[in-house]
Amino acid sequence: MLGKLMKYEIMATARIFLPLYAMILLMAGISRVFFPLSSETFDLPRMITMMVYIFLLAALFIMTLVVTIQRFSKNLLGDEGYLSFTLPVRVWQHIFSKTIVNLMWMFISLIVSMFSIFLLAVNDPLSMRTFSEGCMEIGEAFGRYGGQAWLIFWEGIVCFIVTALSSALEIYAAISVGHLVPKHKLLAGFGAFVGFGVVEQIVVSLFGDFVNRKSLFWAADNFGDTLSDVSGVLLFCIAFSVVFGVLFYFLTSWILKRKLNLE
Repeated sequence: MLGKLMKYEIMATARIFLPLYAMILLMAGISRVFFPLSSETFDLPRMITMMVYIFLLAALFIMTLVVTIQRFSKNLLGDEGYLSFTLPVRVWQHIFSKTIVNLMWMFISLIVSMFSIFLLAVNDPLSMRTFSEGCMEIGEAFGRYGGQAWLIFWEGIVCFIVTALSSALEIYAAISVGHLVPKHKLLAGFGAFVGFGVVEQIVVSLFGDFVNRKSLFWAADNFGDTLSDVSGVLLFCIAFSVVFGVLFYFLTSWILKRKLNLE
């Protein structure tokens, strides 16, 4: 049943993201055509297409957040909730389907954004030379440090995934808490989100010395000597996201099971 829920969720959200992806790639392609043209005649079209591209790129990440909020609120806590909770589906399946699909769109959005930027840069010799040099340096680093570099690479991917999942679950938990205050749902939900952030900052501050001493920014200047420090920071971020993600999940699940009121 989880697969069916995910299929429905993808169909409901694809109508928003796919046209946006197409528009971003189209504007990146048009901008790529205009940029090499040196004539002043093309200055205005070049500026307009670039502005539209930047606007669409910003809209993509804003829409990812909006869709995350809207789909959970409308589908489970709004009018559609009556139908959703009459289905032979467990609460965890509702939560997981939305979280996984949200992660999928975040990943695709990142890929589309990076590809569109590559389209813009492909005609610029300086950008392509910088890109090639960066790839060569990364390759040399992997060849030099071997297993340690690969460990950090995979830890980075896991960190991205669990952080994205935890962020989505935090939003769901805040919306669920806001639903407990019928007359001020939006305000209560926003307050809950801010409160969660404060708690997270307090926890991070308890490990402040560790995070500051072994920050990724400091380690970047001493890469060869601090691979273990970078790995430690990533592991801390993973553990932090997992712990809070689990807490947010159980809070959301408890509210949907015990405190749900769709009237």
